[in-house]
Amino acid sequence: MDKSQPNLFVFPNVDTLAPALRAYIIQSQAAGIARHGAFKLAVSGGSLPKTLATALLALPSGPNDQVNLARWEIFFAHERAVPLDHYDSNYALLKKELLDKIPEGQKPTIHPIGTPHLEDLQEIADQYQSADPSRQLCRPRLRPLSYV
Repeated sequence: MDKSQPNLFVFPNVDTLAPALRAYIIQSQAAGIARHGAFKLAVSGGSLPKTLATALLALPSGPNDQVNLARWEIFFAHERAVPLDHYDSNYALLKKELLDKIPEGQKPTIHPIGTPHLEDLQEIADQYQSADPSRQLCRPRLRPLSYV
């Protein structure tokens, strides 16, 4: 696989996407854990949390098909500046679709945005990035929530 170019995969529907996504994630998980002791994943919203849940909560097909969520760190890549329990929060969506369905002791480490400064997007982004150096590649693109 050419590391200098991004990979683009196209699937006709979620039912065919989910198993392929699981295989791709397990391969990436193995590499991340071997190299860094953890697998780090940035998640956005939309249909991704539900698709991730479909892929990751499926029963393993064998010993090489194991998801080790306890070694994961999940970050948020396109979060809205709302409380974490707000229905427009990507964190809330991931929690509902995936995190709440993971048994205790197997849950990943979650890195949500800080909510004390919801009115100051730059401050939220700065705090998110500075709290952990591994977040340098995951500076969230925050946007205020507004209704038309």
